[in-house]
This record gives sequence, structure tokens and C-alpha cells, in this order.
Amino acid sequence: MNLCVSPLLKMISGLMFLLLILLISCNPSRDEPAEWRKYPDPKTGYEVWQITDHDSLSEAFYFYAPSVTHDDRYLIFRSNRSGKMEIYRCDLTDGGIRQLTFGNANSACIHPDGESIVYIEDRKYYKMNAHTLKKEIVVDLAGKIEGSPVFRPTFTNDGRYTLVHTTKENGVRLYRVDFATKEIQLVLERDEGRISHALINPENPDLITYTPLPDQQNNMELPMSERPRARIINLKENKDVPFLMTPYGFRATHDSWASSGERYFFFEKTVPSWTPAAIGSIDKNGLDYTRHYVNDTIKLGHGTVSKDGKWFISDSQDPYTNPLILINLEDGTNKIICWPNASIKKELGNVHVHPNFSPSGQYIIYTSDAVKTGTHQVYVIPIKGIIDDW
Repeated sequence: MNLCVSPLLKMISGLMFLLLILLISCNPSRDEPAEWRKYPDPKTGYEVWQITDHDSLSEAFYFYAPSVTHDDRYLIFRSNRSGKMEIYRCDLTDGGIRQLTFGNANSACIHPDGESIVYIEDRKYYKMNAHTLKKEIVVDLAGKIEGSPVFRPTFTNDGRYTLVHTTKENGVRLYRVDFATKEIQLVLERDEGRISHALINPENPDLITYTPLPDQQNNMELPMSERPRARIINLKENKDVPFLMTPYGFRATHDSWASSGERYFFFEKTVPSWTPAAIGSIDKNGLDYTRHYVNDTIKLGHGTVSKDGKWFISDSQDPYTNPLILINLEDGTNKIICWPNASIKKELGNVHVHPNFSPSGQYIIYTSDAVKTGTHQVYVIPIKGIIDDW
């Protein structure tokens, strides 16, 4: 039989083929090859994993942004390897890397459900399953808040409440977002100045802390209540009062809530010499000011408490020579586990080490440009063996 294929059928087949090629090229359907290498830290001997090795900047998220799924399978980070800052996923079983966002999402974290990635893109709040990559719009912020929403990696433990803020010409607005009811509540409006480090208490969504700007902590002539590192909003009591106040001669930085919501951790630095520096905490009522660890020579800078409340990880802000210090909060013992040795130079991007724990407590994640000066990479250090041998 002599079969004849019509020109129309040929054209349709060609278009379908082109469409298939287009879909394949646009859809990140597979992980890229692993970039990682594993090696012992030259000074401590503990194993370190360099997760990324790309000519473009890659960095771990802020020190209180959870970035590993609860099953320890996936690590998320951000990178500008595509030409703009986007969110990527690394499979910690084989090192495979996949781009997850394509709209300049810039920042993200793992949701308290342990398997979803949350981020804001195009004024919409998204959740994406880290395993299946299925995503959904949780809340559409367009037309509901004034200005462009800024993602805040802070959630209540049940995953229901978070914060977003926007800036205006001479001030700022801070909103609490309810994922369950979709309510967007204005909780703070300032016509002058800015805020930073806005955090919601993990167990009480009515307690919200923030840092008022400009910073007045170095002015030792002011009353302590006028030079707080953090203020606290109590929505039920309709109050906004000073919360974290250091003694005269000191200032506090880089504060964060413990997962229990019972204590608020911070770095205490001597003014103006910086050292001695301490890791301290207060309770949720702003009382019981406690120093857990003091170092006379190392410029302690960023870090946070593990989810179980037993450990604290701290970096140093000494350029090119900076360790990661793991501290046992129960007895104060500590040890240096590795040396990121990041440049911490403004001219090289001013990206800090910013260590944080995986929710399981099995890994510590951080950033450094020590291998390729000026090019920041993401690192992981497994700590189960370190803790087991403590």
C-alpha cells in the first residue's frame, strides 16, 4: 500500500516536536551533576562537604532560616549562576543540584512542615514540595499590602503564621500573615526609620520582635530603654515595648528565638573593642539575662541554637581567619569544628559565614569564599559523630 502523509499532518507533527523540545528546555526535569567534594578540615580533621563549586556566587540562607528538609534529604540555597539570584536544591544523598525558581525569588526557607520550601515571588507567597516540586500559592499579597513584600524566614512551629514587611519612603510596615485564614494583619507602621530582624515567637504568634533603626545602642548616655537591640510587640495587649537591652558598655546583635519560644538568644559585644564577646539569652518576658559562653579574643558574630535547645553554633567575624565554634549549652563546653576562613570583605560581597543547624541537628550549613577568593560557596559539616564523641 502506498501511504501518503499530508502536508498538514507533517506540519502538525513538526509543531508538536518543537513544542516538546521547548517544554524540555524550559522545565528543570533533572538534577545537574554534583559539584561537591568532601575533605577533612586541615586544622580539626572533621569532615567538611563543599556543596557548590560554581564561578557565580552561591550562599546559604540567613542563620535562622531552616534550609534542610526534616528527613535530611534536601538542602536549599541561593545562587546567581543563572544571572539572577534564584533558589536551588541540593540532594544530600548524591550532590545533585536543581534550580527551583525562575523569577528572582532571592530568598526562601524550609516550612515547619519539614518538606515544603516557602518563598515570595511576584507578590505571591508560594509553598513548593521539596521532593515532588509541586507548588501552590498560599497567599496572594497583590493589592493587599502597600509596597513590595519582603520575605521573612520566621514561622510559628505549627507553620500557620509568618511575617512580611514593606518599606516606604520614610518608614516601614510589618504584617503578620495567617496561612490558614489568609488574613494579613498590619502589626507595625513607622513613618520614620527602618526595622530589621523581625521575628515571630515560635509558640506564640502574638509576640513579635524587631530591631528599631537607627541603632542607638552605642549611645551610653541614653536610658537603657531608649537603646534596645530589640523591641517586642504583644498583639493581645496592644503593646510595643523595649525587650532586649544590654548593660552599659555592651551592645547586642544577631538575635533569634529558640524553637521552644521560651528564650531569646543574642550576641553581646563590648563597645568599642568588640571583645570580650558573649553568647547570651533572655526569657520571653525579657528577664533572666544569661551569658552562656564568653570569648576574650574571637569576634563572635552570627549563629543560632539547635532545635532541641542543647547546642549553639557561632562563627567569627575576623576576616580570613575565622572558626566555627560548637557550644554545649548545658555545661558550657565547646570546641572548634572547622575553619571557614571567609574573607568577610565588602569589596568581595560582604557575605558572612552565617552558620545554622539542620532541623534534625545532624548538619551545620554555612558560607565561605576561602577556596575561590571572591566566590562564595555553600558548605555542610556533619556533626552527629562530633556530638556522639563529645
